[in-house]
Amino acid sequence: MFRYVVFNRIKIVLITAVAYFCADYFIRITGFLQFTSCVGLKSFMPATFGLLFGIYGIIGQIIGCFVSSLLWPRATNLLQYEFVIILIIGIGLWFTWHINSLTHKVHFRYLRNYFKFFTLLMLFTSLAGMLSQSFTRAYLFPEVVAWNTSLSMLFGIPIMIIYSGLMSLNPILPPLVEDGKMIHIVDDIREALTNDPQSFASFSEKLEQLSEREKVDMKRSFEMQGLVEEIYLRIIDLYPEAVIDVKANYDITFSVEFIYIGKKHNPFLNIRNEDEMSNAGLKLIKHRALLASYSYTYGENNVHVVI
Repeated sequence: MFRYVVFNRIKIVLITAVAYFCADYFIRITGFLQFTSCVGLKSFMPATFGLLFGIYGIIGQIIGCFVSSLLWPRATNLLQYEFVIILIIGIGLWFTWHINSLTHKVHFRYLRNYFKFFTLLMLFTSLAGMLSQSFTRAYLFPEVVAWNTSLSMLFGIPIMIIYSGLMSLNPILPPLVEDGKMIHIVDDIREALTNDPQSFASFSEKLEQLSEREKVDMKRSFEMQGLVEEIYLRIIDLYPEAVIDVKANYDITFSVEFIYIGKKHNPFLNIRNEDEMSNAGLKLIKHRALLASYSYTYGENNVHVVI
């Protein structure tokens, strides 16, 4: 598990570094939506990547910024200015959003989430602008506030809605402790499934209650129930002794994640000599799911379905 977490964090650093570099270096070359070397199209990234990925997204952005400055040199004080903007906005939003959150999710289902994001964004953008100005003696406060705020609202919010709401991918949490334990994402449903039919029946009942509570239409609820049962059976048929940690959440979409220890086993692949009924179930998953992903890292199978 530790190696999996480290691998995942390194991947996030690399992805955010490449994204920031591209939005900095290549945009500066073309001049598209670029005001100065400190603000431009990239201005939505400190808030967006900071809120979703925390210190790992911040490290990636700083790396991308530094590499870009090597290829397209800029004044040292402006480079320092940009580092301060990334650090203050990214860490500020990441920490304060989660420290006041009950579920520790990043979503925009309710109007209050937009107000919360806008308030925190203005607070830390203004703070970053003032601190940068005092440290570097470069007066760009109005531009920093205007560009970071407008582009975070224009590009940042849709990206976060797609990432955490539509695709149901979890943000990285800050190192907060509650009652002596590290905090975790609070899932709508979390169960341990075994080959005992009662365990799945209990989970299925909770999934139905979640659908009723969130006023999900009956067709969509039945689709999710069918997908979940199909994947569960495909795992249990091959590994009857498996204990499956299953997590279900509803935001814009339904999301169910299956995690189990064992040999590599992708339930989305056809098994040799599989009957037509099982193949039909597999086709149902592939055609109805918005996301159907499988990963295997250090002995852990992870199956994630979103509909």
